[in-house]
Amino acid sequence: AEAARAAGIAIASHDDATIEERALFRALGAGICEFPMAEEVALAARAAGEDVVMGAPNVVRGGSHLGWASAAPLAERGVVTILASDYVWPCLLEAAFVLAGRGVLDLPAAWALISANPARATGLTDRGALEAGLRGDVVLVDPARPAPLAVFSAGQLAWIAPGAAGRIG
Repeated sequence: AEAARAAGIAIASHDDATIEERALFRALGAGICEFPMAEEVALAARAAGEDVVMGAPNVVRGGSHLGWASAAPLAERGVVTILASDYVWPCLLEAAFVLAGRGVLDLPAAWALISANPARATGLTDRGALEAGLRGDVVLVDPARPAPLAVFSAGQLAWIAPGAAGRIG
């Protein structure tokens, strides 16, 4: 933890089971609470001004596969500030659309959970939003599926889905 702090690297805890355990990780410098096992742990982290990370698959499947805290309701209440891919990377994009589709968060607020908020929490100040002076990373999404059609990194086309070139004007 000391080396990470000295290098300015954000530190996250993992699977905090109790408020006391969260306090211990906080004392070590972990300002990000990743995958809290109970809602009260997530609430304690937010009360301390810390980011709370939960898994996007938890949102997509409608709850934790382990029976722990459910991410979607906590995200909708502003407790979860970041969604992580966890064990299914495509769930990041899908989770943003699931949350927006539930009607509690609009798409920009849901998207911030997978873009702006993680960038801010980890000190990546040059990315995470479409603003003047930032990198210009963009994912062009087909909202009907949802699935990526193209990816632009630092303003340059980095990837395009097979067959998508004719669909992108």
